[in-house]
Amino acid sequence: FYGSTAAAGIALIVPATTGNHPTLWNPEGSGINASIIKLELGYVSGNNAPTSLEWAVVKNTGSTKATGAPVVTFTDVAVEPCLVGSGISPKALWAPAVNTYTAAPVISRTAGISLFTGLATTATIPFPLKVDYNGDFVLSPGTTASLCSVGATTTALFVVTVTWEEVSV
Repeated sequence: FYGSTAAAGIALIVPATTGNHPTLWNPEGSGINASIIKLELGYVSGNNAPTSLEWAVVKNTGSTKATGAPVVTFTDVAVEPCLVGSGISPKALWAPAVNTYTAAPVISRTAGISLFTGLATTATIPFPLKVDYNGDFVLSPGTTASLCSVGATTTALFVVTVTWEEVSV
């Protein structure tokens, strides 16, 4: 499956209880492990500032969003199966922007992408902003993973696509 942010792009923020974190949630009771296969970023606009991107997680989330629960709000949107047109629905949930937590997600690992200084008027990205995880980043049931910035909110906007595989537990 894959989920993407809107074509207008999104600024990536530091881990916080509220904000615009592109997030994959594998709810408790899903019966699957969600293996993040790939992360891709497409530059949309804005000046780049140096920072690194990271995955931040919330563990023991349960399966429902509610006031006082680890996941307070989570605006999940439809995703596509990698076999486009198959009609298969995922068990994991994707929120490209809107989610809130009781406690901020905790840094888990680098996303494998660093950003450099670049002006929008001269922006060229001479390399792909893509990471293949090859099965080494897997969310067990009851876990979220949010893509965040390390230093500060990115000043550039990106389309973010996360691809994952669902493996029965």
